[in-house]
Amino acid sequence: MGELATKAAQVQAAKTAGSPSGMAAMLERAWPRIAAIMPKEMSSERLYQLSLSAINTTPKLGQCDPASLCSCVMKCSALGLEPSAVDGLGRAYILPYKTKTGMHAQMIIGYKGMLDLARRSGKMRSISARAVYEGDEFHYSFGLDESLTHIPSGREHEAGEKPTHVYMVAHFTDGGHYMDVMSLQDVEAIRKRSKAATSGPWVTDYEAMAKKTVIRRAFPYLPVSVTAQQSASADESDGGFVDMLTREPVIEPQPAEAAEQPEEQAPATRYAVCQGCGTVIEGVTADATPQDFEGAGCCDRPSYIIQEG
Repeated sequence: MGELATKAAQVQAAKTAGSPSGMAAMLERAWPRIAAIMPKEMSSERLYQLSLSAINTTPKLGQCDPASLCSCVMKCSALGLEPSAVDGLGRAYILPYKTKTGMHAQMIIGYKGMLDLARRSGKMRSISARAVYEGDEFHYSFGLDESLTHIPSGREHEAGEKPTHVYMVAHFTDGGHYMDVMSLQDVEAIRKRSKAATSGPWVTDYEAMAKKTVIRRAFPYLPVSVTAQQSASADESDGGFVDMLTREPVIEPQPAEAAEQPEEQAPATRYAVCQGCGTVIEGVTADATPQDFEGAGCCDRPSYIIQEG
């Protein structure tokens, strides 16, 4: 009976972790480690509330591996980026996705988050990205005399319309600059390789994600920090902090029921268990068979098995 009670407790713990309240409790336990790597200018309380809001507004996050979710929040903390699925700032998103080993959470850096990372170097006077649509006047050239001209048509874009190009321009404090241009086909090739190609910001904020894509491609040529470079290359992951968060169990198994303590009750050598409702009949004789209990009346469809205790 001890083994059955332990398994039942583990199942209950898993259900608890997979609920919004269970995830909140798990996040609270992991918070000291998350807050320890947070930049001084970031609000611990604000990040905590935004993380809870992300869990509550994206129910499938409750089905994700708890450590992967905490790792995503820790990555947000380390980079100083707030998860913004609920406030629309577009700096970072925490999304669920399926893998061969189950549901996992992933952190996607948004367009404005990528701009934040680039600007922190202090070596850029300005950096921006824009989208070009059908009807805009758009010309560019590369070489010794780079040039780029973009005059928007001013027309309203149709729902679901995608840009023909996106481009970025960065001006450095030393007087230099860097620019890059991507066509819709270039952006689509990147999107199709994304884990969240058909969900999340790629669906709700396509233009912003396209702008982020051209900025990310430019990162190796910009004077940004090593941390920013690594973050851009490791985009769409759980953050890599899982090992820091799994040293101790997040959800502890519930204790077995007091009535099932073996020291208070002599263990039976054999017992019958109903697979339909879980009813246990102890003290089963050595010659008893499962058919002997079909009329037990414990549930509508009793189905017993015999186990050794």
